[in-house]
Amino acid sequence: MLLEARNVSKAFGDFRAVAGADLSVEEGEIIGLIGPNGAGKSTFFNCLAGDTMPTTGTISFAGADVTFTPPDLRARAGIGRTFQVPTTFEDMSVLHNVMVGAFLRHPHRNDARTQAMRIVELTGLRPDQPARSLGTPGRKRLEIARVLATQPRLLLLDESLAGLTPTELRDAIALVRRIHEMGITMVIVEHIMEVIMTLTKRVLVFNQGRVIATGTPEQVVREQAVIEAYLGRRHRGQGT
Repeated sequence: MLLEARNVSKAFGDFRAVAGADLSVEEGEIIGLIGPNGAGKSTFFNCLAGDTMPTTGTISFAGADVTFTPPDLRARAGIGRTFQVPTTFEDMSVLHNVMVGAFLRHPHRNDARTQAMRIVELTGLRPDQPARSLGTPGRKRLEIARVLATQPRLLLLDESLAGLTPTELRDAIALVRRIHEMGITMVIVEHIMEVIMTLTKRVLVFNQGRVIATGTPEQVVREQAVIEAYLGRRHRGQGT
């Protein structure tokens, strides 16, 4: 088991954003986290990444307890994450942006440059292009590329395929598949069901801070609790 989260809860004052969530991720899996807005999936995701510390529960990665390990040390351990809103070093080129990630494993500039160039080619970006000139698809790819340059074993994708046109989405799905073929395990938070249905083999559905369903994408979209969470109780018994 590469990643295990047990009974993870997160409270903000009296509000419990996540209540007793469990997740086990085997090496090589692609797992989706879905749910309505405010369901708790992003908070749980941030607990996995180390940007939010859980109130209770444990998180282990590759057999080591990382429950309260900060993000930089999780990155060194092999956990990489993207963010919903990509950030770039605007005055730097695409290549130099990706080198920032590569320096985690390759402290020497030439080695970092070689690693970064390989990742830039994989993601279909132009190494000499100024980061400030990139549109939304390019910025999302650059965010993924910079994380890939850290050589993660586990990649946490936070709505990295949102906001794309249908053609851009197909290209992005193909990129995620290529990354997975490199042997990288993934956990994906995504609202776009095409992404979930196409890429994942197992899904956790959150609602009001709790996991209300788990299984294949085809299974969970037919569960009544999931239908009610997304569409409301008036759809009880009407199927999908």
